[in-house]
Amino acid sequence: MSKKVKCTVILFLVGIFAIFALTSLCPTTVNAHAPKKVILAYDGATKTLSVTVTHTYFSEGHYINKVEIMKNGKVIAVQEYKGQPSETFTYTYKVDAVSGDTLEVKASCSRFGSLSEKITVGMGSSKTLR
Repeated sequence: MSKKVKCTVILFLVGIFAIFALTSLCPTTVNAHAPKKVILAYDGATKTLSVTVTHTYFSEGHYINKVEIMKNGKVIAVQEYKGQPSETFTYTYKVDAVSGDTLEVKASCSRFGSLSEKITVGMGSSKTLR
């Protein structure tokens, strides 16, 4: 093998090693992810909004840390949390809404991502937003 070919092979191997070392040693958000699912239900009789969130593989530092509630496009409540009770859980909120009002909830991960869901009161419809 010529000297030029040897140098090329060595540089190639050093490059591969450097890429491997950088990707292995640098912190990443591989384990961080947005909630999988947000389901909304509104009970007009009790004026209660139920928010069911699915966020798997949570841990002490990786959980749903904020739930933001909007009515007709305006923020009416923001609730912050220091952890989540299980992979799928339900929080309830008192929300004064009438038929035709649009409620939107955004659940945010403490590390990365969020998921929003909308429901129109009295219509039973919902739409997932990313």
